[in-house]
Amino acid sequence: MMKLIKVKNYSIVTTNELSYNYRLGLPIEVFCLHTKRTIAFGRIQILNDDFIQIHGHQYNRNSYLFFGAIKLEKSS
Repeated sequence: MMKLIKVKNYSIVTTNELSYNYRLGLPIEVFCLHTKRTIAFGRIQILNDDFIQIHGHQYNRNSYLFFGAIKLEKSS
């Protein structure tokens, strides 16, 4: 049996954070503002300046919100 755990400390991610999620294979959430629903959740397959591909579908970076894990910086 698979168990899904939703992480509550996701945030809108920047290009650097998207790259971080991509490198580590962490999933991101794609949120549609028109339907006000999550339309995709998974690992990034392709990442570039125009779109993000998840599960074979491309999502324009200017049309959707992307949520993912943020890279925490060490505090001194």
